[in-house]
Amino acid sequence: MPSAEDQHETLRAFAEEEGHEVVAHYEDLNAPGLLLYHRPGLKAAINNIKEEEDWEVLLVAHPRCVSDTESAVHEFVHKLSLYNNRLESPVRPWESFLSAMKEYRREMSRR
Repeated sequence: MPSAEDQHETLRAFAEEEGHEVVAHYEDLNAPGLLLYHRPGLKAAINNIKEEEDWEVLLVAHPRCVSDTESAVHEFVHKLSLYNNRLESPVRPWESFLSAMKEYRREMSRR
């Protein structure tokens, strides 16, 4: 995982390049575990989607900043999509997150 400083710089440059205005910062640099509920920054972002802030995009330096497990990333993308928000990363655009999540959910419904 890149250092905190590298992640901040990557996100700053990506936000500027994509024309995003940064309205809040969330960090889980030392959060234990792979599950979303172990990540207080992500929990705060989810809560703020529903209650406090008016934003469209959550930027992450890398999808692993959400979780090392694809299923957790898919569930997070699903939650964001329910609120008309999206997740973007310099290494993975929203469309890629969204299509992977939809395929995951289709596969899970077949089981």
